[in-house]
Amino acid sequence: MELLDLVIVLAYFVFIIFAALVFKRFAKTSSGYIRGGGAMMWWMAGATAFMTQFSAWTFTGAAAKAYEDGLTVLFLFWGNALGFFVASYYFAERYRKLRVDTPMEVIKLRFGQVSEQFYTWLSFPLGIVAAAIWLNGLAIFVAAVFNIDLYITILIVGAVVTFVAVSGGSWTVSATNVIQLILLVSITMTVGAFALYESGGPVKVIDQFPGDFLMGNGIEYWHIFALWVVIIMSKQTINTNNALTCYRFLVTTNEKEAKKAAFVAGVLFVIGPVMWFIPPWVAAGMGVDLQAYYPNLAESANNAAYLFYIDHYMPTGVLGLVLAAMIAATVAPMTTALNRNAGIFVRNVYQPLINKQSSERQQMKVGKIATLISGLLSVGAALMFASIREYSFFDLMMLFGALLQMPISIPSLLALVIVRTPDWSGWATIMVGLCVSAFMQFVFEVNWLLPVLGAESFTHREYVDLTVVSALLAQIVITGGFFALTSLFYKERTGKRATETNGMLKNLATPISLGEQAKVDTRQGEYLGKMTQILGGLIMVIGFTFDSWADMLTFFIIGGLILLSGFHLYRTRKVPQPA
Repeated sequence: MELLDLVIVLAYFVFIIFAALVFKRFAKTSSGYIRGGGAMMWWMAGATAFMTQFSAWTFTGAAAKAYEDGLTVLFLFWGNALGFFVASYYFAERYRKLRVDTPMEVIKLRFGQVSEQFYTWLSFPLGIVAAAIWLNGLAIFVAAVFNIDLYITILIVGAVVTFVAVSGGSWTVSATNVIQLILLVSITMTVGAFALYESGGPVKVIDQFPGDFLMGNGIEYWHIFALWVVIIMSKQTINTNNALTCYRFLVTTNEKEAKKAAFVAGVLFVIGPVMWFIPPWVAAGMGVDLQAYYPNLAESANNAAYLFYIDHYMPTGVLGLVLAAMIAATVAPMTTALNRNAGIFVRNVYQPLINKQSSERQQMKVGKIATLISGLLSVGAALMFASIREYSFFDLMMLFGALLQMPISIPSLLALVIVRTPDWSGWATIMVGLCVSAFMQFVFEVNWLLPVLGAESFTHREYVDLTVVSALLAQIVITGGFFALTSLFYKERTGKRATETNGMLKNLATPISLGEQAKVDTRQGEYLGKMTQILGGLIMVIGFTFDSWADMLTFFIIGGLILLSGFHLYRTRKVPQPA
């Protein structure tokens, strides 16, 4: 790695820490710390929604999938796009109308306190596991660049992520997400366009890809591929819209802003992934042996497919920018996850169960302590995952979603779709889902499906894909079916639960009035605009250090895109305020 690349990465760390310190002042209350006080502009909420749906895993594990199997990987991210479009049409508006601070308050309104506590304590370890997987993705990338141990990378980046999340909660998380989104999009779009141009265009990329560009290698039965696409896109839609991920819509001023935030995230997921995976597709077309270039990664060398193109075909310094973007893609979802865990602990454990009379200052303090502990546990889990070698990084992520996320996601999704189910349907459905996961993991054998497809054997890829598909399909049919059937046992609620349920239904039917809306702090646009302009200007200055016009132009384009985004953000300081 060149000195310029290292300087860029270190400068980016300093920049993000500075941004976190600036926006720390916005979090003056516990509500501000947890969800920005419901005063964030739609573009800030949309940036967070987009950035929290992927991580550096996208450019390691998913890039390896693109390198090996072509277009296949896009369906995972287009599933995110579909999910956000569904959210824009239906779910985002309903979640925001509930007028809550945390996802667990949605669960409490819908299922009562028992299910709320059940979900709360189950969501903590799941959030930590997810954060650990994201951190691992970045560690793999950095290890290939610096040729250093994965564990050191995990410790350093984990410390930065925890600092950003602790400093100012939702405000620092969302603010840094906007900066990181602009940086990520500007860099990856420029690199993708450069790779597409240098390779001779999309037709040549497809023609030179080794194997079937649509389905990839190792697929003998197209039915398996088609089923995988449908189930994976369904999974992503469920994960995007369930109640536990609704925090991304709670930060906006009203339901209309929430719908706009979801829509812009959907659009970004239609366009962005295509540009992200052009470099690994091009590398595959070159017939590159990645293990020869990255021996320290051994059998995981394909995870460096994106890095290979940057390292060998882009100007010096771009690698540093890309690494900064990878850090951004990991910092964003991890800080959001840590902030979400803190909000859940404060609102759903500390305040109602431990200290009902807690002051704002006490809640803020507990929120920061909870964030710190979540960060430390995530780093510990990441260190543990670094030693797992049975599955590829892509497969590990898919199995995590199928076996652990889905049991809790399905009842969370259906909570506002089928409202006439008993309170116990919330926790009982999770128990059924976990039993389904246990059966699919420890009892079910993929080869049971051989007679169904009239096959003699499955390839390794078909075996892995069917493992994920079977687990997801079982969750959707059995777990989802169980939740729907509990409606047969529904009885009208009485007492306090009747009051809570009626209030929830009334909120769902009532638009958020101007009087309820928090005043938008236009400094968010002013500050972010100035910071982004500075960042874009600095990147353009780097371009003047090159003699080659091609190298110079690369930095001018990246810096120029960031600079233009900064000008647009600065203009939002004049946004009209609610009367």
